[in-house]
Amino acid sequence: MSLGGTYLGPVGTRQALRLVRNLAAADSIGGAAVAGSPQVLSPYSPSGLASIVWADLFGVDAWPVTRAEAMGVPACARARHLLTTTVGRLPLHAYRGSDLVDPQPTWTYRTDGPVSPFHRMLWTVDDLIFAGWSLWAVERDTDGHVTTADRVPGEAWAFGDRGELEVYGEQVTRESAVLIPGPHEGILSFAGRTLRSASAAEDAYAIAARNPVPALELHQTTNVALDDAEIAALVDAWVAARRGESGGVAYTNNAVEVREHGAQPEQLLIEGRNAAAVDVARAVGIPAAMVDATTAGASLTYETTAGRNQQFIDYGLAAYMTAVSARLSQDDVVPRGQRIAFDLEDLIGPSPSPTGPSLAD
Repeated sequence: MSLGGTYLGPVGTRQALRLVRNLAAADSIGGAAVAGSPQVLSPYSPSGLASIVWADLFGVDAWPVTRAEAMGVPACARARHLLTTTVGRLPLHAYRGSDLVDPQPTWTYRTDGPVSPFHRMLWTVDDLIFAGWSLWAVERDTDGHVTTADRVPGEAWAFGDRGELEVYGEQVTRESAVLIPGPHEGILSFAGRTLRSASAAEDAYAIAARNPVPALELHQTTNVALDDAEIAALVDAWVAARRGESGGVAYTNNAVEVREHGAQPEQLLIEGRNAAAVDVARAVGIPAAMVDATTAGASLTYETTAGRNQQFIDYGLAAYMTAVSARLSQDDVVPRGQRIAFDLEDLIGPSPSPTGPSLAD
């Protein structure tokens, strides 16, 4: 950390936590903390110099997919919401073997800042989905075990040139942080083409929705010459009439012939969007049915809520929950012999609580 041009060394535990909490406090509105969501422009935001350079040099298709663009794809947004909110509301418990540790580590069920444990875990999973990594700033006891933990916003930290961790441009000590690796390198890294194709399918659907008629040509059948202004006025009048409140009724005289040049193919609007949603679900790693998409040959079968949730756990949530719990079970977080796991009882139990799982704070 530097002060007045003098390097003071890596940021310690309390400085790292203070940096995170100061941002959280600054982002609180009317007492309601909003720091759980990204408030600072992230490196992969849809604006910024990097995006302009990529687009100018290599074209829009080579432009790295941003999180904002990915979230603009309904299937991706639904997958993200399902994963983050489900994992976020599951209690974290410390176990020794199969027995609950008593007392539980306080950081598993509370935070000292304005961001709740739910939002801490929600945005941790969000980080793992899109970026493949998440970082927590922590305080430790004299034995080196975590006593307090806060998520560092994804736009606030980065890897340095030598792999060191930097928060707001300042190097932090390994003792001040817990770096959580995800089950993959982040969908923005490896699924860019899938996300961009899905985004293009949404764009095509939007265009078709605004123009729910075949591509048309107003073909002149007489030899009367029209200048560019007259042609533009004729086309504009036709388009306005088709989009107007008159039921799409337009007028042509015997000098104009309307020619159709094909309609938007039905599979582009229905099957194409469904296929894109299936691909997004595959990239994120959840069953396609969870994003309301169907695979080829799929059939409707009766399924209980518990059975559907169990499938969601096995083929979706498990990858992210295991990545988090495995990292939090290491000896630099909890004492040797202990492990951290999510409590799934309320998710797959026979009688879920009507108010959700019991969470302390």
